[in-house]
Amino acid sequence: MKMLDRYIIRNFLLSAMMWFLVLMALRVMADLFINLDEFVEGERQWSMMISNVVTYYGYQSLTYFAQLGGVIIVAAAAFSLAMMNHTNELTAILSSGVSLYRVIWPVVLCAMLMGGLIILDQELVIPKVADKLVRSRDDVPGAESFQVRLMPDSNGTVWYAKSFHPDDSRMDQPVIFVRDENMRQLGSIFGQSARPVRLDGQSGWLVTDASLTPTGAESGIWLHTPDSKRIYTSLEPNRLIRVQANPDGAQADFQARGEDPVQGLRIRAKFFEPAPQGQVGAVLAEPRFAFTAPTGQPLGTFIARRATWRVDLTGQGYWQLESAAMFFPSDLTKTDLVLRQSSGWMEYMSSTQLSQLLKLQWVPNPNLARLIKHTRITDPISNLVMLLLALPFILSRERNIKSSAGLCVAMVGVYYAFVYFCRFLGIAPGLAAWLPILLFGPIAVVMVDSVKT
Repeated sequence: MKMLDRYIIRNFLLSAMMWFLVLMALRVMADLFINLDEFVEGERQWSMMISNVVTYYGYQSLTYFAQLGGVIIVAAAAFSLAMMNHTNELTAILSSGVSLYRVIWPVVLCAMLMGGLIILDQELVIPKVADKLVRSRDDVPGAESFQVRLMPDSNGTVWYAKSFHPDDSRMDQPVIFVRDENMRQLGSIFGQSARPVRLDGQSGWLVTDASLTPTGAESGIWLHTPDSKRIYTSLEPNRLIRVQANPDGAQADFQARGEDPVQGLRIRAKFFEPAPQGQVGAVLAEPRFAFTAPTGQPLGTFIARRATWRVDLTGQGYWQLESAAMFFPSDLTKTDLVLRQSSGWMEYMSSTQLSQLLKLQWVPNPNLARLIKHTRITDPISNLVMLLLALPFILSRERNIKSSAGLCVAMVGVYYAFVYFCRFLGIAPGLAAWLPILLFGPIAVVMVDSVKT
């Protein structure tokens, strides 16, 4: 790298840092001035309010950088080259026989590297803190609860809850609609509350006071709905298979297991304890009652500390559960719940995550997701086109710096407005993202080629 390259790059980076601080400060101050009342709502101490402001805009600065990155690149390039033109440094460079294109290339290279930083911000950094970016200004700590409105997971299961509390990851009065791959409903789970847990290495939710109702046509009609207190089944103690858990030990502890194909029920217990002498039945220690749909899809697993075999007045047998809850496997996380309650949640996801959503076909607005995916590719190119549109005006020696700056701002403004006009026009996502580049790209190349060097 020659001395001229180092000089131009240093000027560009200093200008970029200056414009980054200026534009970010303007963006934050404008938003704070308009929405200051939301930060001071309620009886909060000044120290807490200031902490909330710093936290909120600290996270939001990541999105501001992604939004203003192109403007920062153009402004830094225009400012550094304009200062070189104003101090006649460009004239000295031309007098030494060096072409202006030799001056432009370091600027273009730096612009491309800054574009790479914007891509890293959008694809790696923002998705990791997306749940914090969707919080409202008066909910910076993330304690504000909200309703979960029919939110699907990757298996097609639909979730509803009266409220979700992000501070302790708790759903109140959840309802889970289990569906198969063809979106046919297989069953419904009702509960008092639910929290995310892991069971045997599998992610899911633990539902308290849960009850399971099969709704699929192939499941038939169950006379009794299983819940966290009772599970009616024909799998009485005599029908369970008991396997000695420690054949080499002194005590004869037995594990128990059995299957009820009518209900799609499978019972597993860590220990089988026979009933006391003179009583009928048995006790299962740490049992699991796993229900499966006829299609093989899990409907949920009741987990209890103990289960005792009982017989009601009609002569029907059931297992009475103690300290029981239902585990339902799902990849739905607290972050997903917090993120998707925002109207613009897809903008905070990476391109890989958007592709997965489109593949699963449960994106509420597929065209918007495709548009965001295309813009992740076209935005760096658009920033480069915008830079090439601005450079000829700054490098022109036929007009003064004020008129050059005015024409530069006008040209960039027209392109910037046209980019967002295409995105909100309602045309095909691919065309909306690529049309500004296809129209203004050749114009930018011709304008740069027309610069007198």
